[in-house]
Parts: sequence; structure tokens; C-alpha cells
Amino acid sequence: MKRRDFVQQTALTSSLLLVHPPAMIKIKARHIGVQMWSVRDVADHDPKGTFEKLAGMGYAEVEGYRYENGMFYTYSPAAFAKLLKDVDLQMTSAHTGISLKHWDTSTHTLNDLAKKTIDDHAAIGVQQLICPYIDDEWRTTEYLKQLCELFNHVGEACKKSGIQFGYHNHDFEFKKLENKFIIDHILGQTDPTLVIWEMDLYWVKYANEDPAQWINQYGDRIHAFHVKDMANTSKRETIEVGEGNIDFESFFKLPGASKVSYYIVELEDYRTTSMEGVDLSLQHLKNILAKV
Repeated sequence: MKRRDFVQQTALTSSLLLVHPPAMIKIKARHIGVQMWSVRDVADHDPKGTFEKLAGMGYAEVEGYRYENGMFYTYSPAAFAKLLKDVDLQMTSAHTGISLKHWDTSTHTLNDLAKKTIDDHAAIGVQQLICPYIDDEWRTTEYLKQLCELFNHVGEACKKSGIQFGYHNHDFEFKKLENKFIIDHILGQTDPTLVIWEMDLYWVKYANEDPAQWINQYGDRIHAFHVKDMANTSKRETIEVGEGNIDFESFFKLPGASKVSYYIVELEDYRTTSMEGVDLSLQHLKNILAKV
């Protein structure tokens, strides 16, 4: 545990002890982070400087996305782990593309690329590895069946490395394939203990679906929320948390959200700059969570 986290948790515990007996206290661990895609315009050129600024804003955790050819940005896993430690950040969650290129179709086993991907993320302390997308050509019944088999195997391998595997949605998962939503295909064909759902609340709303309905239906699977707001415009673009029309507090309070411990800011559009946007979003998110 980082020093600042210890101080904050100790202070919270002390205040609760004044009004509640110790046996009644149950503090829910929360991971508040930012998806690095939000600040790619600066992080891709200066990852270390960007991480330092994010830590200065008050972020203790980040969610990665930049992993290629065994490297995080331009760093080996060992060097990247040291960089994170030096700037007082943890990459507890990460997005990485998981597809049939990680799968040996003849033996129905993970290939070396998949194993290395998992090992490298475990080496930097990732606790949650998320597949963020399914390409257009794989959105068929047969391909989804293969992908779900792959997801189960990745989930099992991740579990052995101390990592939880999961899937992150956009809006296309709420289109029907053979009279069934794609998200239902994915969750229905994967093991609940091996594949969790990182729900992007914005994209659920963008698909004209009610997040509350899906949260209550799949609460056991949802362990993380992507948090970005929706602008009140015809384009309904993403916007800083707390500046749009999504009622995050109501969703966070739902019984179906009880297993969520990761709250991750992500921005694709912003009114000012990417860094100012994630800074404002963090402050608003903390205020919202203080009410939950």
C-alpha cells in the first residue's frame, strides 16, 4: 500500500470508529484510475512526464493500453515497472487486444504470444487484464463462439498469474445477432469466474440502453466501470465526468453494482485539454463516490 493510500484509509477508519463499533465497519476497497488512452496525445510522446503529472493530480492508479511487441510504450516490463514505482503510480488494470491471433486453432490452446502477454502484464503488477474490442469481421456467431472459448482459456491462464480477465464494451455489443444481443453471447458463453465485464456506462447509454437494467441483470459479472460523461448535444460526444447528463451516482448505488471496485476515467473528447479533462474528471468522480 502506498503511503498516501495508507494515510487516507487510516483517517477514514478513525472517523468511522467514532460512530460505529469495529465489527460493523466494512470498507469497500476502491480503485480509482484513468485509462491512458484519454491522454495519449501527451503520453505517447512523454510517458514518464505524463505519469508524473497524473500522480500530481491525485491519481494513484492508471489503466494501460499501450503494449506492443513485449514493450509498454518504449519500456521493457522490468523498466516500466520501475518507472511506475518511481512516479508513485500503479497500473492495476490494462487494456490489450485479445484475438484469434493468440489462439492455436489446431490444438485449442493459447499460443506463446498469449502467454507472453499475460506474463508481461503480471510482471508490472496488473490485476485486471481487459479485452477492449472485437473487430468487425469477428462479430459473427461462429467467430464469437471461438472468441469465447479463447476468452475462457485466457481467463484461466490469467487466474493462475493472479490476474482477473475481462471484457470492455462499446455500443455494438447492444446490437442483435440471431435475435440475441452480442453482449449476451459473450457473457453467456464465458465462465463468470474467468471473464468479468468492465462496463463502459457511456457506451451503454450511447446504444440507447438503460445501464441500470444491465447492471441489475449482470451485477455478478460487473467488477469495473469506465466513467466518462455524455454531452447534451446532437453528437452525444464524451465529456468530462460531472459535466454531462449521465447520473453516475444513481448507477453506482444500484445493488447490482455492489461488486464494482474499479472506477476508471476515460475521455475521448473534452472541452479543454486531455490533461485538464482527466484532472477535472477525477475531482468530480471523487465527489460522486463520496456520496455512494
